[in-house]
Amino acid sequence: MKPEFVDNRDGNTLAQAILEYLRELRETRRNPVDVSIASGYFDPAGFAAVAEELGRVGKVRLLLGAEPLPPRSRRRREFDDPRGERYDALLIRRALQDLSRGLRDDRDLLGFTPETDACLQRLLDFLDSGKIEVRRYERRFLHGKAFIFSGGDGVLVGSSNFTAGGLISNLELDLGRYDATPVAQVQQWFDDLWSEAASYDLAAIYAVRFQEYSPYLIYLRFLWELYHRELEEETRPDGTIPLTTFQNDGIFRAKRILQQYHGVLVADGVGLGKTFIAGELMREAVHDHRQRVLLISPAALRDGTWARFADRFQLHFESISYEQLARETALGAQGNGAGTYLSHDPDDYGLIIIDEAQAFRNPSAQRSEALKRLLQGDPPKDLVLLSATPVNNGLWDLYYLLCYFIGHDAAFASRGIRSLRDRFKQATAEDPFELRPDVLFDIFDLVCVRRTRHFVRRYYPNDVIQKPDGTMVPVRFPTPHALRVTYKFDEVLPGFFDELRDAIAPEDEHTPPTLTMARYAPSRYRHSDGEEEQYETQLVGLLRSALLKRFESSSYAFARTLRTMIAAHERFLNLLHQGVVASPDVLREVEEVDNDEALARIMHKGS
Repeated sequence: MKPEFVDNRDGNTLAQAILEYLRELRETRRNPVDVSIASGYFDPAGFAAVAEELGRVGKVRLLLGAEPLPPRSRRRREFDDPRGERYDALLIRRALQDLSRGLRDDRDLLGFTPETDACLQRLLDFLDSGKIEVRRYERRFLHGKAFIFSGGDGVLVGSSNFTAGGLISNLELDLGRYDATPVAQVQQWFDDLWSEAASYDLAAIYAVRFQEYSPYLIYLRFLWELYHRELEEETRPDGTIPLTTFQNDGIFRAKRILQQYHGVLVADGVGLGKTFIAGELMREAVHDHRQRVLLISPAALRDGTWARFADRFQLHFESISYEQLARETALGAQGNGAGTYLSHDPDDYGLIIIDEAQAFRNPSAQRSEALKRLLQGDPPKDLVLLSATPVNNGLWDLYYLLCYFIGHDAAFASRGIRSLRDRFKQATAEDPFELRPDVLFDIFDLVCVRRTRHFVRRYYPNDVIQKPDGTMVPVRFPTPHALRVTYKFDEVLPGFFDELRDAIAPEDEHTPPTLTMARYAPSRYRHSDGEEEQYETQLVGLLRSALLKRFESSSYAFARTLRTMIAAHERFLNLLHQGVVASPDVLREVEEVDNDEALARIMHKGS
């Protein structure tokens, strides 16, 4: 049956029409029929739709060409573009490049399934059989589509390309003609274009699918697909804050993560300059983007490290402590101690930076609830979490930190992580000493900047850093050398363990310790009746634990901590002799940090 009208509706597909007509010609003609096809595009699925009969014909000529773009998609002529015919030739050349690129891109998107491989292999076998010749028309745009059956057996002309969409699914309009005059005219039209067309190696596009590659090259390709955007030319900061190369790379990566998720966890190891990374992000937010920046940190770091850093580099940002955040009335705080600590409306801040962010790992804490309210609003705020130790009690610490900026549980579904919470459940169910990298690495890779000293030594061996006087020196990390000294402590200091135990935590709970920690619990000594403040009791316990940790760590760490506490105690006594009792607010922050470095900075500030 000769097809006359095809529109791909209700089973009336061009693929079915071609198959049935070729089958009829094969069964009724003595000699095999030849087929000529003109199309603006091609895909393997289109070939597969008619391959059953197309492979049985005599010869096939496939003419491809670039279709003209619709008006809105056309490239506007630039000032330095050629004019007239040369400009038309430029457009055609670029369209032909787009055609080849589109064929390759579509090939790369094909699934890796046995069915797809079989389809491509069948196509390559056909292209290599000698039964088909492929050319590309390059003189003008080719908008006409035709399927021509030799010997005057008819033509199907219309809107359908030689693709699965054109043959099966798109809403098309194709008409069949079988009278001699129009069939001959279409045949002549095709022959004219064919004689002017250039040979085109269509097989080369699909043959690479079956080439063999070394595992290492495949590994590099995976890395390229994951990280090639990070290898593009980076915009270096203006030099206001001196940065190393690895810090610049960390900033570049952090900004990409912020663009994607409006949050990032900067978890570089201690001493690698998280403060400098955050400082440069602050500078860009304030000076380049005209945003307000809010820093949230322990009060001792706010008034010490960060105050000196801001003064040194002339940074302008607002800074509050954890306690002030929790007591901010604009964030829902009520009752005794509530007040106004933010200088602006919460929605006015564009960038929030939290130092020692592990202090926010408990989602039900007052400061955590305040942070959640601060991050609400539109447009969304960017959040930078700084922490060398984001995991303290367990992996759920990290989960709750990420939840501050990861909007929903399926945020990483496109990366194969259907549920963030379920992935952490899977991780926590495994032995932490046998935890496979692939369980959480893909999450870390999406949201985290994390380098260790070992990483920097290995991958930035020639990096330099600018000293305060402007000179550049290599980045070097001291190599520890452990010396084993064997001794019996009781022989060196007889009875010391008992004295230390009685001073810090006696075995008999009814026996008060020798070290009373009085200055850390002033409410204990009120003239009026009243119980000791609960937070003071907690702080005293934490400080006792800290002393034991220092003693267990090393004699040097223990002695240094004692000297820090003695100096702070003397300042407390000097104020007391002047009739002033120092506020314990700074001391509360001992419970808000979890690493020795931050604790030492807080205790050094004292009251």
